[in-house]
Amino acid sequence: MQFDLPLGPAAAPPPEFASEAEFTAMLGRWQSGKTGRTGQLRAARIETPLGTMVCVCSADHLHLLEFASRPELPREIADLGKRHGKISAGRTGLARRVEDQLARYFGGELRAFELPLAFSGSAFAKDVWSRLCKIPYGLTTTYGAIAAEMGRPAATRAVARANGANRIAIIVPCHRVIGADGALTGYAGGLDRKRALLTLETGVGAGT
Repeated sequence: MQFDLPLGPAAAPPPEFASEAEFTAMLGRWQSGKTGRTGQLRAARIETPLGTMVCVCSADHLHLLEFASRPELPREIADLGKRHGKISAGRTGLARRVEDQLARYFGGELRAFELPLAFSGSAFAKDVWSRLCKIPYGLTTTYGAIAAEMGRPAATRAVARANGANRIAIIVPCHRVIGADGALTGYAGGLDRKRALLTLETGVGAGT
């Protein structure tokens, strides 16, 4: 899938779900028909120039923001449901803030997100994700540089795994991490999306 820039409605792929009812049904299937108590998390779909994203929020924190096409998304939704109770479809006030800030980001008007995030992972992974949030807009770093910054220069592969396990795409900017040789490396949303995000932020084409 190729995304042309500048990003805009003409470049956006079609929505992943035909209707809200279809999204709600898919949300149920992702949770394997989970019954029992309904938790405080709500899932909403957000359309962006790079495709449909799924946003999962409580009233106070963003727990997940992923492209709907990410293969790991069903497992991530199921995991959150086990931890927090069944996730229902719904758009919280925080989800509307996420949608608004994403629209301004893709419109070139926003460079730093201001959203309360909830990380679910090991202490090491949380440390990596926190460091990702500090990579400035328009700049990139490498897995090795993050490992060295953590005082664990031999942990490059572990950093790469934590980077790939990030569940809050774009806002926790794992797309700003590239290979030591400057090449784009794996991105759960697809390398075309990674290239498009870096091009949006830098104004020039990213390496391949």
